[in-house]
Amino acid sequence: MTNGIEFEFEVRKKPTFSYIEVALKKGQTIQCEGGTMIFFDPTLEISTKKATTGFLKSLKRVLAGETFFMNTFLALDDGSLGLAPAFPGDLMHIALNKNDSWILFSGCFVASSVHFETETNFLGLKKSFFGGERAFYLQMDALNGPGDLFVGAMGAFLELTLADGQIFNCDNGHLVAMESSVSFEIKKVGGLKSTFLSGEGVVAQLTGPGKVIMQSRNPREFALWLYNFMPKQSRTT
Repeated sequence: MTNGIEFEFEVRKKPTFSYIEVALKKGQTIQCEGGTMIFFDPTLEISTKKATTGFLKSLKRVLAGETFFMNTFLALDDGSLGLAPAFPGDLMHIALNKNDSWILFSGCFVASSVHFETETNFLGLKKSFFGGERAFYLQMDALNGPGDLFVGAMGAFLELTLADGQIFNCDNGHLVAMESSVSFEIKKVGGLKSTFLSGEGVVAQLTGPGKVIMQSRNPREFALWLYNFMPKQSRTT
């Protein structure tokens, strides 16, 4: 087992079909995304509630690609819990110190310490329209103390650290998470033909300082690729 700030855990079956096994000590609590639980010991007590206080806040979280409800596991005695996202890929642990702040993009959140503050934010009309996906994002703040965050990627993780003022261009659909100190803009890099026909006419332009975590596969593009192989229902007259 690996020692995090709050939990002992192990990422197993890396890197393609990873899952996390978390060893909870008596009295510890962890929150996880709905639908991520694989197994848990009977010494753990599960409760399900709205992901955030208030109906509208929970609904905004759904718009960010996460679930309306979140599961919480309380260890009545020592026990293990297995978690994994719905998609194939890898899992990563991020240690948050007090006052650290991270932005999480659609579908990447798996689990975290329960005392983190979360807020769902809107990228804005311009970023949402030209970005083509991920109009909302989660912001996670460790205002009440340090803890552990677990995120998933479709495919492999790509990590980089941007220096102050350093600019990096990428496809919005490949973003997993980044420190809140990184600024985010949608920029046009081609003409209208590139933008509307190839989908490569706009990029997410990131400016440091801060850490950025990406995934090697774009879930939306992967879904469109699979759709091409699905049987189509013929229309009859």
